[in-house]
Amino acid sequence: MNRTGELPLSTYVGYGVGQIGGQILRDTPALILPIYMTTVLGLEAALAGIVILIAKIWVVAADPVAGVISDKTDTRWGRRRPFILAGGLIAAGSFVMLFVVPEIESQLTLFAYMTAVYLLLNTGYSMFSVPYLTMAAEMSDQPHERTKIMGFRNACLALGLLVGGALAPTIIAWVGTELGGTPREGYQWMGWILGGIIALSTLWVFLGTARAPRNPPTEIALGLADQLRVAWNNKPFVWLISANIVQYISAGIGYAGGIYFLGYTLALGLGAFDAIAIWIVIIALSSIAAMPALVYAAGRLGKMRVYKWCLFLYSLNILFYFTASAENMWIVWLIAVGIGVFNGGFILMSFSVLTDTVNYDRITSGISREGALSSIYSAVDKVGNALGAWLFLTVLSIVGFVEASDGSFPEQTPEVLRTIQLGYIVAPAFLHTVSILLLNRIKLTEQDLEALEPGPAG
Repeated sequence: MNRTGELPLSTYVGYGVGQIGGQILRDTPALILPIYMTTVLGLEAALAGIVILIAKIWVVAADPVAGVISDKTDTRWGRRRPFILAGGLIAAGSFVMLFVVPEIESQLTLFAYMTAVYLLLNTGYSMFSVPYLTMAAEMSDQPHERTKIMGFRNACLALGLLVGGALAPTIIAWVGTELGGTPREGYQWMGWILGGIIALSTLWVFLGTARAPRNPPTEIALGLADQLRVAWNNKPFVWLISANIVQYISAGIGYAGGIYFLGYTLALGLGAFDAIAIWIVIIALSSIAAMPALVYAAGRLGKMRVYKWCLFLYSLNILFYFTASAENMWIVWLIAVGIGVFNGGFILMSFSVLTDTVNYDRITSGISREGALSSIYSAVDKVGNALGAWLFLTVLSIVGFVEASDGSFPEQTPEVLRTIQLGYIVAPAFLHTVSILLLNRIKLTEQDLEALEPGPAG
């Protein structure tokens, strides 16, 4: 298959649409699961943090296994697409189970149920996300063409963010206000609807990438230790991963703290669900609108320069949350525009740089082991987010956060309120800025890739 020319529009769209379901699986639990467990299920904040941490640490094993198996698989549907289909459908079913929870009184039994279901969801997500991410590096040998592929993916990422971040809380609030249901019933409706969307997105990417260029399977089996060795020898990849884990810890704090910040620091209470929906819509639309300009800027200025500027401006932008209140929500909406542009920018550049580091390994080694590297990248994303959420919830528990089981926002102490504010604003701004220093160590350019001499296979 031709890997040097421009791909057809149907392939761009077919690939990108998979990120709608992927983004729901990534963002909705990250955004809503902490507040759901602590204010609807009544699970202690510290235990809720451990649920998330256990499930995400599991992907340290699950992601590399998914990468190795898909690297070696050879079917008439390709080596990635069967796993994308199976993993997406498993994750869709688990997503429903995560929010349609039976009545459980015991804290330990509830903890065990949520942990088991979230483990299953993340197993399916690993089967889906690692092969899906790897496909982008296989679909073209041209660096700028891979940036275009990621541009379509990021546009669908924004759509997934709209569904998972805006539609989800809207459904929860709508069931409670318009239908007169309970908060628990709102989460159940949300689980069924979004689970269906994940399944449809999975089927679309499976069918839409049937003609996408692909690499042949490799017979070289890489265990976890060998994958880590391969990654370590790829220095551009090492520095990218190092920067990413800092960024994803920051993102985990931001996701976990969003509704807490709006509900408590801005004193919106249950109105936080409506506010978070508006906030997500603004972010998503801003990200979509900025995508062509970001792709153009990467082509003119270089993706690494755009990457670092987006990180810096994002960190500066969120500090303005200190000036926001319930009386001047326009500041929150303005910040959301900046988040959409700059967050979308550094995510796009990060994945585009990833495809460069993967191709650097393929060219210099002569071996197609994209799945091994992509699995490590994917695991860092998930574990970093989990560490951020765990840190946020654990600190809240330590300072005395009061849980609830009726969907309300119980009164908290000034120390808890101050912790939410500082954790949500200062920590992410600091961590994203620090990651720029790590990115400065990457010296791989498109010209470097073009000048590389192919290495011998084996």
